[in-house]
Order: sequence, then C-alpha cells, then structure tokens
Amino acid sequence: MSVNMVEFLKHHTLLHGVPEEELEKAAVTMQSASFADGEWLMHEGMEGDDCFFIAEGRVQVISRSLTGRAVMLAELGPGALIGEIALIRNEKRTAGIKAAGDVMTLRLDRAAFERLAEASPYFHESLSFAAELRYVHGLLRKASIWSAIPDSELRGLAEITVRRKVSRGQTVVREGDTAQWFYMVASGRLEAYTTPQRAHAFETGDYFGETALLTDTTQSGTVTAVEDSELLVMGKTEFLAILQHYAPVRRQFAEVLRIRRPDLTAAAEQLLAEEPGNAPAETASDALTAAAESPAGSGQPKPSRWMDTLLAIGGGFVLFTLLAAWLQSPLWSAAALTAGSLVGPVTFVAFVRGSQLLGFRASRLAWVFVSSAAVAVPLAWIVERAWLFGPGGASFAQLDIPAAVALIEEAAKLIICTALLRSSRMRFLMDAVVFGAAAGMGFAAVESLIYGWTYLQQSSTGSMLAVLWVRALLSPLGHGTWTAIAATGVWYGLSAGAGRRTAAAPAIRWLKAAGLLIVAVVLHAVWDYHGLEGAARFASMIAVGAAGLLILYGLIRTGTKEERHAVAALNPTLPGELRELTGEGSGVKQLPLVCAACGTQSPPHARYCARCGQALRARPDA
Repeated sequence: MSVNMVEFLKHHTLLHGVPEEELEKAAVTMQSASFADGEWLMHEGMEGDDCFFIAEGRVQVISRSLTGRAVMLAELGPGALIGEIALIRNEKRTAGIKAAGDVMTLRLDRAAFERLAEASPYFHESLSFAAELRYVHGLLRKASIWSAIPDSELRGLAEITVRRKVSRGQTVVREGDTAQWFYMVASGRLEAYTTPQRAHAFETGDYFGETALLTDTTQSGTVTAVEDSELLVMGKTEFLAILQHYAPVRRQFAEVLRIRRPDLTAAAEQLLAEEPGNAPAETASDALTAAAESPAGSGQPKPSRWMDTLLAIGGGFVLFTLLAAWLQSPLWSAAALTAGSLVGPVTFVAFVRGSQLLGFRASRLAWVFVSSAAVAVPLAWIVERAWLFGPGGASFAQLDIPAAVALIEEAAKLIICTALLRSSRMRFLMDAVVFGAAAGMGFAAVESLIYGWTYLQQSSTGSMLAVLWVRALLSPLGHGTWTAIAATGVWYGLSAGAGRRTAAAPAIRWLKAAGLLIVAVVLHAVWDYHGLEGAARFASMIAVGAAGLLILYGLIRTGTKEERHAVAALNPTLPGELRELTGEGSGVKQLPLVCAACGTQSPPHARYCARCGQALRARPDA
C-alpha cells in the first residue's frame, strides 16, 4: 500500500517539486481510512492534528452559521486536501467534513504535513493561498450580507476581500473620512460613535461603511475596536459593482439604508429603482412579494401559544369557579376573580402576538399590559368622575355620554402606546397592533376585576362569576380590539420621518390616522350605548364586535405582509443551507432568534434582524 501512496503523492498537483525521499517519508506515516456515506470525517470546532487526501469518493464541507443553521461550503472529490486549514492556522476545525457516499482517504499527521511544507515552499505557499481563500469564502458564505450570491461567484468575491486585524483601541473609520471601504466583522467587537452620548456595537457578522458608499458622502461616525478584532474589507468599486450585479443584494442594502438612516429613505428607493445589468425584468416589489410568499420567506408556522394560554388560565378559571360556587370560600372566590379577569385579555394578547413575525419579548408586552392598567384606569376614572358623572350620575341612553367615555378611555389607553410608538424602532404596523391590544386588554382586565369585586362585596359569588364569564367571552370584541385599531392610527400619524415601512404620502397617512382613531372611538361609543334594549342591544353589540374584529383582521393581514416583505428583503434564501441538518421539516422545534441589539424575536430562518439590521446569533443553549 505504501507504493500506491507514494505514487498518489508524486502525481498530486500540490506536491510537484517535493523530493521523492520526502514523499516516501510522508507515505510511511500515512494511513488509509474509509468512511461510509453520511459518516463525519471531522467535526467543526474540534482540535485538528491531521489532514486527509481524498483518494476516492466525494465529501461535503459543512459549517454552522451564526444562527446555528448548517451551510454547505463546498463539495470536494478525488485529489482534494481537507483539514489543512487547522494545521496551517494552528486553530480548531473551521468546518466539518461529511462523506457523500463511500469515501477512501489517505491520512497525513501534523509532523508529516510540516515536513512536506518545509521541503517544498511551493507546497506551503499554494496551500496557504488556498486555505486563505477557503477561510474567507467560509466566512462570506455562513455569516455575511453576501449570502444570496451563488457559491461559484462568491469564491471570486473572496479573492477581492482582504482580511485585516485591528487591535483594541484602534480606530478603523473616523467621522468625516472619505468613503473608500466596506467592512465586515469576522470576529471581535467594535463600536461606532455618532455623538458623544450614542454608541452602536458591531460584532461577528455585522458590517459598516455601507451608508457613506451608497450615498457618496463622508463617514457619519467614528468606529473603534473595543477588543482585538478581525475585519473583512472590500473596496468601494467592488462593493458598488456587486450591488449593481445582484438584485437581491441591492434590495438587502436598500432595506439596511432604510433601517439605519430613515432620513435617507429616498436614497433607498432610488437604489431599488436602479436596473441591474443582468436582472430579469421584474420590479423590486414583485420580487419581494415572491420571496415573502415562498416557504423561506414566510417563515416557519408559529405554535398556537394562545391556545396554551387559554388552556392554562382558562382551566384554572373553570376549576376556581367550581370551587368558589361549591365551597363559598373567600380564597377560591378571589382566585376565580383573578383568573376570570385575566383569561380573556391575556389570551387575546397572546393570539394577536402570535400573528406577529417580528415581535419583542413577552416581558415587554406584560409591561405595557400592566402599565396601561396602572395608568389608564385611574386616569379615566378621575376624568370621568370630574367631567361626566356628577352626584346625579349620567345616562348611557344618551349618545353623548358613551361618546365622551369612549374618547376619554381611548385617550387614556393610548398614553402608554404613544410613548412607545414614538421610538424609531417601532418600524412595523404590527407593533402598533400588538402593543395597542396589550394596552387595551390591560384596561379590560382591571375593569373586570373591579366589576367582579363589586359583586363579591355584595356577597354575591354567583353574580360575580356570571359577570366574569360574560366579560371573558366578550373580551375579544371590546377594549383590546378598539385600542389596537386606535394605536395603529397613532402609528400612521407618527410615521413621517420615523423609518416606518409605509410608503404612503403624508396626506394619506394622516387620513388613515384620523380614520382609524375615529373608528375606534365610534365602535367603543356604540358598544356602550344603552339606547337599545333586549335583543336589539345584544345584536348591536355583536355587530360592533364583528366590525371591530373585521377591521383588526385587515390590519393584521396588512401588518404581517409588511413584516414578511422586510424579512425577505434583508434575508433572501441562502442557496447552501442544509435544512435536514437543522431540524426543519423533521418535527424538531426551532426557537425564534432574539436580536442582541434590539430584542426583536425573528423567525428561525432569518440571519439579520429586520428591525435594526444587526446580525442574528443563536443562543448558546439553543
């Protein structure tokens, strides 16, 4: 077998010029190793003390992206050398190697590899150059904004990308500098300072410098390394040429520009309007619609968590109701009162949140829920008692009273929502819908608690339970729906210059804002109106509830479509991803990716946060 090994080495392209005696010494240390289809030759992240020449068969080079998805970097056949990067760089394996069919290899240990490299400068230089290209290509493929570029052409991109190491404290870009380079972070951490008070962090997978290149302006901030880092650097000419050549990449950077610089939305639209040299004759909108409606663009179906919420709190409410009615105990009555006040509102908020593709953590929704209850209910009660309900009371049979109550209560609930929606991070219509629903349902929960407590104080447990059950069943028709509609109106009103994804003209935005606010108040007022009695009043309540839910359904459809477009624009399908290795389609639960910069929960297939543009990273425990 050693003779065959020597012959194999003598005829290998990389080993031309190596003295035959050195090849014989290497062959003595080499061992043949066979691998069956699907077997791993090496694993990413493991220590590397050897490399392999492929004698027969083919292997796949597979790595993990920052989000934990498997990405195939290359497929190699007979004659290829694998595992040499770890030997050359003295680092752990940068990728895993998996047999694609039966494979025969020749194993070369570190000592023999180093002897060959020392005996042949050509061998060492060729491997070093190839290893550098493969390393950069791997970084571009698995953790960069260029992932939509076909693999064969991405290798060419790796050839014009330069690795640059920067030390802690070193300044990479200074405010006011002429834009010449595009930077991607391969490792480490840097911070951009646009003002003395504001810093923006860049970590592995992030990028910077694109805004000045796209708008032909000087750098708007200073970027400094806060720890030893490694960058991938590309020149301005190459960067702009790639954008001109690849429509998906151009859409990605148009979306990034819209996110990071809302004041440059016109420049983003201009970037989308440019015709690429080789793109098919389709508009950007058509392309995004197709991408958003594709399996990758639409994301994995979300689990019905609102059903879990309903079963958990609703089951407790049923149990506490039975115990309270049977035992007539204050303890169980209080438990039934608490669960009954929460079951409808919390379930409704969970249902609306389940429709959102780019939401925040549940703790933030809980904060809005509680804050609305703590602020809006007392405020509305004080104002209503001062302005409407004097010593003699007021009649809801007169339309002006329910109209005034609707105005006061919706305004009180919108205080928290408006404070939140002013933030430029609230880019999406669904933000307004979800936070509006949470604010409205926080108000509704306290109302139910007050009504139930009033009946309980009158020693009427049965009446309290009846009121709670009716309000729980009717809760989707009331406060949560109205405030979600009203908050959407506020969102449209605040949309100018806030980086929102609405393309409507200012006049249209103001019309939508006014219309939705008026609709919310009218629905609330008609619901409270007592001018009708019996079946007629019940029918009017059902009609109002149905109308509100229909409007809310339309807003949710519009909002989710907008979110899908944003995700598809920033995260086009990655050609090299291996879905079978990530659990997709195999029943394995995939967790949402939480952006470390803004806290947005993105769908499992995303690589960049559609809210702030930062690279997403899988949690260590995921």
